[in-house]
Amino acid sequence: MTLSPGEEAALVAGVDRDPDRLHVVASSPPPGARPRFPGATGALSRHWVLDGTGELGRRLLTSGLVDSAVLALRPAPPPGDIPPVTPLFEQLWWWNFPDGLGFDEALEYPGGDGANVTLVDIEYAWGREHEDLAVGEALAGEPEDVYAFHGSGVLGVTSGVANDYGVTGGAAGATALVVHPDFDVDGALEYDLARAIYEAASVLSAGDVILVEQQVYGPGEEFLPATWDEGARAAIAEATAAGVAVVVPSANGAVDLDHPAYEGAFDIDTGAILVGGGFPPTYGEPRAWAGSDYGEGVHVQAWFTDIVSAGGSPYTDLYFPGGDERQAYTAVFGGTSGAGALVAAMCAVAQSVSIATRGAPLSPLELRAALVATGSPQSGSVPIGPQPDLRRLLRSFAVP
Repeated sequence: MTLSPGEEAALVAGVDRDPDRLHVVASSPPPGARPRFPGATGALSRHWVLDGTGELGRRLLTSGLVDSAVLALRPAPPPGDIPPVTPLFEQLWWWNFPDGLGFDEALEYPGGDGANVTLVDIEYAWGREHEDLAVGEALAGEPEDVYAFHGSGVLGVTSGVANDYGVTGGAAGATALVVHPDFDVDGALEYDLARAIYEAASVLSAGDVILVEQQVYGPGEEFLPATWDEGARAAIAEATAAGVAVVVPSANGAVDLDHPAYEGAFDIDTGAILVGGGFPPTYGEPRAWAGSDYGEGVHVQAWFTDIVSAGGSPYTDLYFPGGDERQAYTAVFGGTSGAGALVAAMCAVAQSVSIATRGAPLSPLELRAALVATGSPQSGSVPIGPQPDLRRLLRSFAVP
């Protein structure tokens, strides 16, 4: 059996690939393999983790003992009231189109704060003592606290507490949970994004939302969406089949996801919502490409910059009294992390309102189609999809 260029590339160790750990798919486990998704049934039960090199992966593939074998992906970095009294900050993204994304009008609907759903953020870490973030202990995984600023920015957008100071999350009423993508395996940490998605989905029900706040390395060490990982695609497909909406940022690599080098990986429809980054209305060409990965498979876009949210070093430009990380705020959160968080909050609100007004959530595919159909068309020619308009989305199904 001759391996394809893509199969060969996935077995070459580098910045993007772990030289000593394989992820394989097979009906029966190769000797020494352990389940990638402990306790899983169905398609996910065919995924295994094996200590071994790329050469072992080549032998397994050429012998026909496994359906696929890749070196495991390494983690890629994320993109980038305590006295004194914290002001209540203006959040332009809250307001209705054309200035914002429509969260303001959503509060007029039953469940319009997301109260009927749970939103899980797959995140390296967050500021667990931040004054405006009421999130319990992580469901699974081990934190990497060096990236706490990133999780605080994301959770400020989705879940900032609705009070009279700081920021308010777009889905502040939703139950907010976190899963870390690093797992303790026999005393050593292993990064496994797919397992994190599986762990998140295992506690959720139809109508809930997973936000995959991760980007991964591609074959040229460029940043790609989480769906580059075969295991992540499988875990996402299982989650969306169970009615859980999965939001995936398109990543900050500024690359064309339709390029032949990716061998159609991003044409595979897992049911996820892939989110690109566009300019906000304060820029000359709003809703035009602002630097994210792009392609025909990117479903929608949201703001790539200038998002007011909770922060942490080094994102402390808006408010940072006495250097207190618990009171850090930023006016420049963004990247596809910020865009994905905005869309995830919209999804949580839409599902909560649907449950309240229709008695059931939309299916993930219905939700994705509605976001696209009621969104505002993109500007420019680089494909990143329309910008969702939560006001129009809710009016499309929730108004009697």
